[in-house]
Amino acid sequence: MNVYLLPIAVTLSLLVACSSLKSQRAEAAYFEAHVKPVFQANCLRCHQGPQAPARLNLTDGESASASVSPRTGRPFIIPGDPDCSLIIAAVTRSGTHPRLMPRLDVSLTEDEIGELSEWIEDGAYWPEGDAGKLQPVFNPENP
Repeated sequence: MNVYLLPIAVTLSLLVACSSLKSQRAEAAYFEAHVKPVFQANCLRCHQGPQAPARLNLTDGESASASVSPRTGRPFIIPGDPDCSLIIAAVTRSGTHPRLMPRLDVSLTEDEIGELSEWIEDGAYWPEGDAGKLQPVFNPENP
């Protein structure tokens, strides 16, 4: 490598690394502010642990990404493709999904559905460690 190009290459590498870290922080903030509250208040009452309905376990990212429909074998969350993600079909209460979620009188708002769709479209980032562990939270609208 040319001696004059080395500082430029190092600088570009650092810029890419910083940009990636900044993007990851933004994704983590979006998950924390928009996705985690929806799952905890509306989904985790049922969808937790190995015996979760339809085998959809939303307690952490690893479990959620490994969850596939036992009926179709399709993933519930397909990063980058909300239209093919079964979780979106279920919460929008449309299409041919057999069980509409949540199974309560109150469905998710259009904003909540939009936030989940945007999250999936952007790659469905789910933080690791404690930040990515979800627990059910009582939602007074969904007793």
